[in-house]
Amino acid sequence: MNAEKRLTSEELVEELRSALDAESGWIPALVGSEGPVGVTVGATLDVLVARLWEFADAPTTPGPVAQQLAHAAEAADAALVSEGAAQYGALGAAYAYVIQARQATSR
Repeated sequence: MNAEKRLTSEELVEELRSALDAESGWIPALVGSEGPVGVTVGATLDVLVARLWEFADAPTTPGPVAQQLAHAAEAADAALVSEGAAQYGALGAAYAYVIQARQATSR
């Protein structure tokens, strides 16, 4: 049986950062030039949380996507005040919501 490799906390943060990247992130590309600006390389988790909220609240973000991004922002925000397994779980939830937001773009 092949067990899939679990992402580390830092890898989960990097996945969130990648989705929000100003140059190549799918979230800024989806919302367009009228929406918020993406993040730069090395953006910290608190910046990612703020940006997720901005994209969730942007009028150019499609409704189903906005809802998932708001959930992602809530989960990532919880990771800011958590440690250990709780932090890992919150980051995993944030990443899962971002994936669901991406899937909502094709519905």
